[in-house]
Amino acid sequence: MENDQELITTRFREIKNVISSYLMQVLPHFHITPIMMYVMEFLRKHPECIAVDISNEFGLTRGAITQLLDKLELQGLVIRKPHPTSRRSQLVQMTDKGNELIISILAAYNNKIEQLFTPYSKEELASLKQLLEKLPL
Repeated sequence: MENDQELITTRFREIKNVISSYLMQVLPHFHITPIMMYVMEFLRKHPECIAVDISNEFGLTRGAITQLLDKLELQGLVIRKPHPTSRRSQLVQMTDKGNELIISILAAYNNKIEQLFTPYSKEELASLKQLLEKLPL
């Protein structure tokens, strides 16, 4: 049993590395870095966040987040707005251009990942799906 778990753990790490390499293949076409994409994904899921929320999520300093948001704002991908209840904070939100870009990136990224599944039958994919749904993610 222990060897099975070690093998599975090793395979998951290998899968993570392959999927990460796919992201590195896709992103240059869109002229953004991985952290920019991750922040944009976070903003899509948390449309009412402030910079400190992003800092806490990614473990980056406030200065690093400020520089990152400056770059995203310069490209027209995010905007900062006054917070409705805190004069010291600003809301960070995706723009329509940012949303369109992240949708395009994820489509290209997903297409790349889906290449991993081409050798599998429908039955094998159904079994894989069933197992993946059990993961506590």
